[in-house]
Amino acid sequence: LLLVSLLSTCGASSVSASVTPTQAQSSLEANAFSLYPGYTGDLAVSGNVQVGQDGTGTQVLFFHLEGADPQCTSSADIAGVANACGIHVHAGLSCDDAGDHYYNSNSVTEDPWKPVRYTVDGNGSASGQNVHVVTGWGIGDVDGRTMVVHDINGSRVACALVQGAQVDGMPLFVESFSKYPGYTGSLSIAGSVAVEQIGTGAEASQVLDFSLTGADPACSVADSSGARRLRGAASGSVPNACGIHVHEGSNCSDADTVGGH
Repeated sequence: LLLVSLLSTCGASSVSASVTPTQAQSSLEANAFSLYPGYTGDLAVSGNVQVGQDGTGTQVLFFHLEGADPQCTSSADIAGVANACGIHVHAGLSCDDAGDHYYNSNSVTEDPWKPVRYTVDGNGSASGQNVHVVTGWGIGDVDGRTMVVHDINGSRVACALVQGAQVDGMPLFVESFSKYPGYTGSLSIAGSVAVEQIGTGAEASQVLDFSLTGADPACSVADSSGARRLRGAASGSVPNACGIHVHEGSNCSDADTVGGH
């Protein structure tokens, strides 16, 4: 069994043979990148971008890219350069006509994709996790749109369609929670978590789709990178704050056997 721990709470997972329509739409991916039409430079981007949903109008990006612009380092000065080093969902339904950034301008006044960028590391790779983008659209609206990668000048260099993620095997479900062993606080969490796998071997990723009630109300602030943190606490200063994590243990009855992530 897998083990999921959420601060004060613990729940074991089980296997189910059925997937509801909502769960089937819980994740999208873009993984077939090609040169953007008209781009004649040397960059050849490959990799995978997974798109999940948080609430009703926020997309969450997880990505790993190879071949992106090596000038897009953490120290690159891109202030004032529109779309520099960007990785964005565009409104178009094909790379031949990708259109502009995709967001609901009726409910979102500022383009939420402007600050979203990738950073290339010393190995030439670019990765990002939990990148929250408030677009005002749902995951079903994003399905079929285009994912565009930009270079340091903001030019469009690569494009891929955003489509339903290929799920390997049956999903796992956490359907009941109990208090974590030794926890004496007042929180009482209920809800469910669905865990799906995308890819296999070294490329395998888990995608979580969860709905919880009774969680810590202080966990209501997300920083610009999308990492959850306690209200008033500096980002990254509280390990595991507001986390929902799979642990290696196989039961919730003894804190000594829960194990690490």
